[in-house]
Amino acid sequence: MPVARLHRPGAGPRRRAARSSTPGRAGERVLRAGLAAACGLAAACTTTERVETRAGETVASGLLPAPDPPDVAGKPLRLLFIPFAASRETERASAANLESYVEARTGLVVEPILTENYQEAARRFVDGEADAAFLAPLLYVEVAERFARDPALRDVRLRLLLAAVSGGSPSYVGYVVAPADGPLRELRDAAGLPFGLIEDSTSGYLYPIDLVESRGLDPAEFFREARIYRTHGEVLADLLRPPGERRLAAGALYHNIVDTLPADARNRLRLLAKTARIPRDAVAARIPLVGGREDPERLRAAAALQHALLAAGDDPAMAASLREEIGYDGWIVGDDRRYDAIRRVRQRFGHYRFGAPGATEGEAEGGGFAGAATEAPGER
Repeated sequence: MPVARLHRPGAGPRRRAARSSTPGRAGERVLRAGLAAACGLAAACTTTERVETRAGETVASGLLPAPDPPDVAGKPLRLLFIPFAASRETERASAANLESYVEARTGLVVEPILTENYQEAARRFVDGEADAAFLAPLLYVEVAERFARDPALRDVRLRLLLAAVSGGSPSYVGYVVAPADGPLRELRDAAGLPFGLIEDSTSGYLYPIDLVESRGLDPAEFFREARIYRTHGEVLADLLRPPGERRLAAGALYHNIVDTLPADARNRLRLLAKTARIPRDAVAARIPLVGGREDPERLRAAAALQHALLAAGDDPAMAASLREEIGYDGWIVGDDRRYDAIRRVRQRFGHYRFGAPGATEGEAEGGGFAGAATEAPGER
């Protein structure tokens, strides 16, 4: 297999890729333009909501009517962020930019909530500490399942508002990478070596298992020395250490955290393989039910957020920020069916449990493959 370097020679700042020209995408853009012309956020909109309710009527997705601005002005919105960048500084700057943009566009008072890992993000969102959240794909699927089966959440509805788009596509790939100065040249070379996986991650855990199995390799053997990390940034940091300080021989990462590295850092990594395509991150809202109906105030706030983010890619300043800091073009209306691909992979491989803790603090000594768990496939 040819050696694939991650650096793109001569590449400058990433430019915004052309939007997809598929009929579905084009139709959605026409719909968005029509809605903006007809009502926008500057006037009341009476467009009928297009919605699909799934999972026991606990999860809904579709385009909500844009609210009348006076109805949301001054209302609070607690907006939760998962870890998504190589540094906390980048995450704080991105969250602050989105906060300012949404407040200016809607009149909402936004409280950004940054989290340390996916488990904290899921707990705080499910427990009602946030009104809306940016969720990684597998995390969204798991949260949706929790809303569907947890009796404590029977009086709350989960709404999928949006799905992220980059390069004109609502899907992405995960990378398996290794230090460029090391001996690994292809995926099978990493079998049985210390390998970094990210807890509860789609591109950093679930889909690498699918990738290994699709190449005819045994996941239990391949990941027998795997280590589990809390964030993509921790795996990346380890792989970029000097040879004598590394814990890992290779690791799985979200592509954007690698693609947005400075060229000198990117050249220190070697791409071994890519996963199958994965539906991109979701934006979801948590809407309390009052008398069996969604709370109107919370629903209007969710609708305002949805319409503001739909327009973000067309705002020059916001579009530049999204491209440079997150790697997004913008968002499209969420459709829960897009995440059925993840549900299928999770049904096959979600019961696997690999690795010893690999966090930089309090790391467990020894360990390795912890064995397949005893739960049924798909249970977490």
